Amino acid sequence: MQYNAAVDRATTHALRGSAESSRRLHRYRTEGSPDVHGHIYLNSHLAARTPDEITPSMPEVVVDYPREAFADVQKRLWPGRTVGALVFGTVGPRDDIEAMNAYVGESARICGWEALMVPEMTDDNDTILAKVRAGGFLGLKPYWTFVTWKHQNDVTLEDMVTPAMREAADRGRLLVMVHIPRPGRLADPVNIAGMRKLCSDAPNATIVLAHFGRAYFPEAIGDGLALAAIDNLHVDLSMVQHSEVIEAALRAFGSRRVMFGLDLPVAQEKGKLISVNGQRHFFTKRAHSWSVHAEPGSYEVRCTLFAYEMVRAIQRAATNLGLTDSEIEDVFHNNAHRLTHSICARKADTDRL
Repeated sequence: MQYNAAVDRATTHALRGSAESSRRLHRYRTEGSPDVHGHIYLNSHLAARTPDEITPSMPEVVVDYPREAFADVQKRLWPGRTVGALVFGTVGPRDDIEAMNAYVGESARICGWEALMVPEMTDDNDTILAKVRAGGFLGLKPYWTFVTWKHQNDVTLEDMVTPAMREAADRGRLLVMVHIPRPGRLADPVNIAGMRKLCSDAPNATIVLAHFGRAYFPEAIGDGLALAAIDNLHVDLSMVQHSEVIEAALRAFGSRRVMFGLDLPVAQEKGKLISVNGQRHFFTKRAHSWSVHAEPGSYEVRCTLFAYEMVRAIQRAATNLGLTDSEIEDVFHNNAHRLTHSICARKADTDRL
């Protein structure tokens, strides 16, 4: 589906009827609040997806998601608020990564956002740093799909974050956002060891654990909370909709190292992330090959957006933990601002050397 600024049928469908939810929930988003996890891309950047590539790990909502679509959805999610973003491309190994990175960097400059670069597996550290500086990127967004010689369940962090990426991140004092692989998610001992090594290999970098290590439900946390002892490790809560998981993240990492993020465009869908017998499922109002859904016409499904389910879950966790208003503001606003401003300042110092 190509995006059309006048009529975006997918987004209009997803956001229809959400105004009341927005009025109740958007008070948690203050002016200028950044969304630290968002994808933008053009259809021309993408290679055709094979059926086995459209999975819950790589869900497809729209095949074209330019900056105009992203900004439009932000406006409708948070009426009357101007919010920021940390954006990057999508994650197919056969996509035109160079063109996508160029578009993301240009969009960030035009829209006043920050951006991450998807690094090439074959680039050396000097090349990575040169591309980051030329594009004005805050850091890197490596992904497991580029490890084409292994199945997702067997990929390690050592595979997907190459030595060159680690050296570049450390030298350049970059942000590295990591979507961990493997079915064990945050609880996987291989992932835990891999995160320790990554943070140790790049002590001057800031590492962000995307989706709280894909621990979308309590069973997926395991011993992963021990990673909170690592000073240069932060967490984003994108797509996490379970309040117990968010409570665990906040208890372990504290309210100053946990950040709000959505994961647009997936987050604009109506539905909820659910767990059944320890297995994660997307439940959606619309039918998708990667989701659990009702057959059209079978019965009426009432649900709000993934985006608002995330806010609800944070709200419940904050209430249960007795967080103060300033601590809630840290999660939704201050932490991302402090982090991005700090990295920008450190990168500027490094670039002058």
